[in-house]
Amino acid sequence: MIISSTAKEDKIRYLRDLIRDSNHIVCLMGVGMEIECGGRNLWSSDEAYRIEDEYGLSPEEILSGAFYSTKKQKFYEFYNKEILHVDIHPGAGYHAIKHLQDIGKLSAVITRDILGLPEEAGINNVIRLRGNRNVNQCPQCHKFYDIGFMRSFKTIPLCTQCQAPIRPRIQLYGEMIRNDVLTAASEAVFNAGIILVLGTNMGSPMVSSLLQYYEGSHKILITLHEHHNDSNADLFIHGKVEDILPKVVY
Repeated sequence: MIISSTAKEDKIRYLRDLIRDSNHIVCLMGVGMEIECGGRNLWSSDEAYRIEDEYGLSPEEILSGAFYSTKKQKFYEFYNKEILHVDIHPGAGYHAIKHLQDIGKLSAVITRDILGLPEEAGINNVIRLRGNRNVNQCPQCHKFYDIGFMRSFKTIPLCTQCQAPIRPRIQLYGEMIRNDVLTAASEAVFNAGIILVLGTNMGSPMVSSLLQYYEGSHKILITLHEHHNDSNADLFIHGKVEDILPKVVY
């Protein structure tokens, strides 16, 4: 059932009823949810220009496996400031998703976020396509380090046991997403009753690549900005996730 022109409050009411009567909800979480919590989209035009002006390279170039391997000092200058020291916390949208988990309706959250906000909100089954900044590992002795340890360095963080540079366990550009992660994400989407696309658009690479596995008829989009492919959703609601999702789930 495609609902595109109904009044916003009617859409919210319809979605509330749909969620009440459904299980196996899977959330595809976009960068818009981080922005609602005070984060920045490093790949927006304004941020990309700022980064290129400040560092002389694009975010994709700096956050690449090749750049990490050859220019660790410059990599960590960027990573320390732009990733490790981003201090934001989950807002109402994340807590609404946690409520879906608490009442037994949430199957999984799939995200490209590396900041760890879903886990901070208490969400358990998070399928991370790009990893988590809180997980860092020595490539030699395999000892793990958390974000607190990484933040204590102003330069390249070194392993306390073997003094090797510690590697963030995130997917860098030019590296493949692990097969087991892709399999878990595709299976979660395949088995979903409802897909909630949150804080992104239907044409984003994550969403479009995963929705090919969905065979249901409840693709729900909640996002702030209108986009030409909104009609690819069975229901779309424009607004902040943190404003709309609590009205739906509580």
